[in-house]
Amino acid sequence: MKKLLVVLAAAGLLFAMSSCDKTCTCKSFVGGNVITESEVELDKENTNIKKCSDMNTYVTDNNGNKTGLECK
Repeated sequence: MKKLLVVLAAAGLLFAMSSCDKTCTCKSFVGGNVITESEVELDKENTNIKKCSDMNTYVTDNNGNKTGLECK
């Protein structure tokens, strides 16, 4: 009985992890100021982007101000 419970729990965990899409919050920065904020949904068919931080394209200038895109 314990083996059956372990197998069912593992199958449920795998199903739960693979069935939902992830939503990222992305902010566009110019000179350290937030210009736009939007939510982007990562679908499981997109093999290039696995996590939100893969979409980050920001650079930091000498004064610590961000310019570009930051996703979390």
